Amino acid sequence: MAKGVSVGGRSVPFAAEVAALGVVFGDIGTSPLYAFKQGLLAVGGGAVSDADVLGLLSLITWSIILSVTIKYVMLVLRADNDGEGGILALVTLLDLHRSSTGKRLWLLVVGLIGAAMLIGDGVLTPAMSVLSAIEGLEVIAPALDHWIVALTVMVVLAVFLSQRAGTDRIGAFYGPVMLLWFSALGGLGVYGIVQAPQVLWALDPQYGVALLVAHPFLSGAVLGATFLAITGGEALYADLGHFGRPVITRAWLFVAMPALLLNYYGQGANVLVHREAVRNPFYDLSPDPLDLPLLILAACATVIASQAIITGVFSLAKQAIELGYLPPMRISYTSEHNDQHIYIGRLNWIMMLACAAIVVSFGSSDRLASAYGIAVAMAMVATTVLFVAYVKRSWNWPLPALIGLAGGLAVIDISFAAANLTKLHDGGWLPVTIAAIVLVVMVSWRRGLEGLGLQQRRFTEPLDDFIARGKPPACAVSPRTAIFLSRGGAVTPVALGRLSDLLNIQFSKAVIVSVWIASRPRVAVDERVRVTSLDPVHVRVDVRFGYMQQIDVPSVLGPALYAQGIDPDDAVYVIGHERVIPPEEIRGVRDVLAHVFAFLARNAERSVDRFGLPRPRTIEIGYPVRL
Repeated sequence: MAKGVSVGGRSVPFAAEVAALGVVFGDIGTSPLYAFKQGLLAVGGGAVSDADVLGLLSLITWSIILSVTIKYVMLVLRADNDGEGGILALVTLLDLHRSSTGKRLWLLVVGLIGAAMLIGDGVLTPAMSVLSAIEGLEVIAPALDHWIVALTVMVVLAVFLSQRAGTDRIGAFYGPVMLLWFSALGGLGVYGIVQAPQVLWALDPQYGVALLVAHPFLSGAVLGATFLAITGGEALYADLGHFGRPVITRAWLFVAMPALLLNYYGQGANVLVHREAVRNPFYDLSPDPLDLPLLILAACATVIASQAIITGVFSLAKQAIELGYLPPMRISYTSEHNDQHIYIGRLNWIMMLACAAIVVSFGSSDRLASAYGIAVAMAMVATTVLFVAYVKRSWNWPLPALIGLAGGLAVIDISFAAANLTKLHDGGWLPVTIAAIVLVVMVSWRRGLEGLGLQQRRFTEPLDDFIARGKPPACAVSPRTAIFLSRGGAVTPVALGRLSDLLNIQFSKAVIVSVWIASRPRVAVDERVRVTSLDPVHVRVDVRFGYMQQIDVPSVLGPALYAQGIDPDDAVYVIGHERVIPPEEIRGVRDVLAHVFAFLARNAERSVDRFGLPRPRTIEIGYPVRL
């Protein structure tokens, strides 16, 4: 990865790193707004001692070093699927989405839980980040604090409504703004540290251990608050495909991490000198003339953080759709140059309404902090489990090293997960509930597709048998070429069989197309199409796409059909459409899942839109399928 890019004939050093600041580090970059404050409240608020402040800073420091720097930057980022990261990348690397049984099935369940948790986190992160920034009004202009919730809702709505414009347009200044934000974080941190240099003693991990020993009954709350400082760590892996490991590593080590640590230590130093600063240590650290500019900059940073997590959820949802774990939804590609810049309208509206409702319901970042963090903590545990399985399979580490890796990562992640589970009764149920709903949708859709495949075999036969039967007597032959979409290349498409058996109609040329989604993010052009001529009439075409690629069947089929002497612009597309009928009675969990699948199937994007088929030349043949 080059360290600079050329703009106007000049080399711009670290341009990619600056861009990464605006996409990858938005979430973790805004954690100083609330993480240290929540830690102080967990310890005792205004009654904290100097040792408590140093202990909390020590825990935050070593959490950032161990969980983000060592786990993600040094280790997990190396587990990429052709450059792509994220928890579903680990699922595909381990091939868990293909006929998983036994231990592999449990690993798949872990992966799906982690993915569901990250989607749930995508609803909470914009609410928490923006609310924390706008709450600066309590310090800057206390008379306006009753406007905090309304302003937050307005900003949140603006963030989601702007998604349709696309990341390219609304993200043009993200990197420079976040560079300014991290510079401000570091500058304010130095300003605070100068007031009380003794705060640097917190670099000693003994202070963190001493804090937990001194407050054993508060250790869960303290660790839960400390975790807020690293909630954006998973984004480093999820956004790996945008910039690559070298760029993310440099941006973290040389910009983001130093700025974050300096700011936390600056906040701590200010609290050591001015104990009343515990009410909002981030804004109390700022000199009065800078309060308003800092509030504006913080609001911009939280908008960027929200944009980054929303984009990440879109990307995760697309992966889940293509791998068969979420129903197809209309995906708009907002960039001509980057297939990762997408917009999923239905998902965007659901997240917007949920996020606004959360802001109104909780009303403050202090209350929302109880709900925030638990989803990411569980996702991090899932990432660790899958990563260790990947290392065992692919890196050939000796057993003692593998045990050491698993034990070391487990101690960190399970400690934070257990601490966050203490929040279940005080708001933590919210992200768990959201994740549970997403997980039910995933399981219902996957099981429904499998059941649908089994039921379809009753309507059709092996393709070789259909061709061997030949043309029925007095069969009408259309002079047109028909392109049939098939769920499996070796099986006769239901639409083809029904036209022949029920209407006694065949075509001069019949092209049976099967669309396959590979276990890697992208499939090269020369590997995308395989054509097999079955007889003078029937041609089988297997088309492969990566799970991050835009699926446009006609554009891929065109050259292949021309090579077979077929004009694709004159062909008609014939696709089957299943009308799913769930069981009449609900007798168990399977029947509930079947009803959920039937609802999802009725509202899923139709194949004609998902595969980019030309509507004027597409025929849909519907048929009922009872699960």
